[in-house]
Amino acid sequence: MLNSIKMIRMKKAAILFMMVLITGFVFSQSKDNRNESGRHLKPAGLNKFYGTWKYEGQHGVFTIVLIKNEYYNKFNGDKLDFAVGYHSYKKDGVLIDGYDVGGKNTITTGSFDKKVNNENVLSFRFRETKNRVNARGTLTYVKGNPDKLVLKLILAEGGGMISIYGKGGQYKLHVPNNIELKRVK
Repeated sequence: MLNSIKMIRMKKAAILFMMVLITGFVFSQSKDNRNESGRHLKPAGLNKFYGTWKYEGQHGVFTIVLIKNEYYNKFNGDKLDFAVGYHSYKKDGVLIDGYDVGGKNTITTGSFDKKVNNENVLSFRFRETKNRVNARGTLTYVKGNPDKLVLKLILAEGGGMISIYGKGGQYKLHVPNNIELKRVK
């Protein structure tokens, strides 16, 4: 009698163990949000930054165009969405820096900064075209207004030391900085 009770308990334990094991296999094989080769990571909230943003003021007209791009990791097959784009800076209608429509990307790897951990702040790399100076930038939403961003640029480490006409020196960005941009489209 005692042996039969032990056998029944062992069978129940074995069935429970198998159910847990099968469930584990099913969930480990799940490919939620994946394509054939890997995951497709789409940071939530990134779409709100895409579009054309413009500043018009005493410093001229500064425009940023941001679009979605995908980075494909050939080693693990993952895809990651991020923002890229270009800028143009004009004074009196003359292009001072950047590109007009369809230019090369001067804004790259735009995504949320993990240090800030805020979906209303986009961090990116910025390249001033005239003197080939690199900077780190952020676009931050103005509280309560989804059609306004604040642009801040900081020279990248080593990006500010250049030689102008053979003379070394510290270079400052000549595009507007710490400005409020409005969504155009």
